[in-house]
Amino acid sequence: MRFVLLFIILITQLYAESASYNRGEILFFSKGCSSCHGPDAEGSSSYPKLAAKQKKYLIAKLQDFKAGKTISVSQQMMAQFANELSNKNIEDLATFLSEHKSRDIKDVPDDYLGGFGS
Repeated sequence: MRFVLLFIILITQLYAESASYNRGEILFFSKGCSSCHGPDAEGSSSYPKLAAKQKKYLIAKLQDFKAGKTISVSQQMMAQFANELSNKNIEDLATFLSEHKSRDIKDVPDDYLGGFGS
């Protein structure tokens, strides 16, 4: 009986993590995070990489931004975005980002785009 209970708890936990990841992914794209941090959260010269960062770190940073604890102009911009997030949203975003791996994106052949390839 204990094994059945442990199995149910494990499956429930795995589903909860997956649901949190999916909600975080939706938030990442719907809130425009990908506009600055990139579609794979890979960052750029002006914006930090967020993919595969530790979940606790991401939660702490988002909570600091939400509380208005900023030291630069770019952090003040982040505070405006974080201010709209609930604690559950922050948890979901941190789950998505901490578990996010870069996608293998292959270039599209020119003929598929009518000669206007990348």
